[in-house]
Amino acid sequence: MRIRQESLLWRKVDDEGVVLDLEASLYLRANRSAAELWELLAEDRTEAELAAFLHERYGIAPARAESDVQAFVAALRARGVLDE
Repeated sequence: MRIRQESLLWRKVDDEGVVLDLEASLYLRANRSAAELWELLAEDRTEAELAAFLHERYGIAPARAESDVQAFVAALRARGVLDE
């Protein structure tokens, strides 16, 4: 899966990410870890790869990383910003 390329503007501001979906007139703000996941999703990535990144980068338990990624991906799907 990856972030939809058309109609999305993305900028990193300090440690956060800001996304504007021009098609849906939707504004999203991402905290530091979500902004890093967003950057990874600029390329085709799996949920397992994203969870491994969180585990390695932040030292959180693998099960917690998987749960966090599932919630993040579900939120992106609900907003229609993923290309799968």
